[in-house]
Amino acid sequence: MDESRALRRAGWAGAASVVLLALGVTLTALAGVDDPGVSDAEILARIDDGARQTAAGIGLPVIAVGVALLLWFATGLRRVLDRLSGGDPLAHAAVPAAALFGGVMITAVGLDVSSAVTALTDEFTPDPNTVRVLGTAGAVIGLTGLIGGAVLVAVTTRIAQQAHALPTWAVWLSYAVAVLCLSGFWTAGMGSAAFSLWLIGAVIGVLRTAQRTPPAPEATSD
Repeated sequence: MDESRALRRAGWAGAASVVLLALGVTLTALAGVDDPGVSDAEILARIDDGARQTAAGIGLPVIAVGVALLLWFATGLRRVLDRLSGGDPLAHAAVPAAALFGGVMITAVGLDVSSAVTALTDEFTPDPNTVRVLGTAGAVIGLTGLIGGAVLVAVTTRIAQQAHALPTWAVWLSYAVAVLCLSGFWTAGMGSAAFSLWLIGAVIGVLRTAQRTPPAPEATSD
């Protein structure tokens, strides 16, 4: 496969991952309980609701597919960074950073909706305090896991800065996004929103690079 086509497919995989991750988080949030101040009655009603349980069951695999596509996108982004940097080993941190973010995200969401999924069985008696602990743990782990997003943003920005591929304002804005990701636990979700917007910008950047990359010449037979 030529470079242009590989980058184009990776870029579209990244676009799909943004949509699927947003959809998966929205679905699982219907059954998750990450606010410990919610009343016992509301918690029990939420995790015993059949529609919310179904949403959680659908949302988890949707997030898993989104993470897989994010890793595909990260491989394309790494190829772009390799080209910009001339083979700087720092570019290879992009894929592990995306894997860290995705793995922690799946773990966090799984904890948050575990009570609702378990409530599908008759052997489980829901306890509001247990649900609160699991939901809070999921929220804390998810926000702390944004460190993977921070690494991805910082590595990409540093290489783009050295290659003069971004204007100064975009460089500093990207570094600000990395800081927000690192402080995601204290920024009440601002880090997640900032990383999502940055990811959309990175997808656009990879797709534009694919457009500027000439296709490989067709092989000719003698």
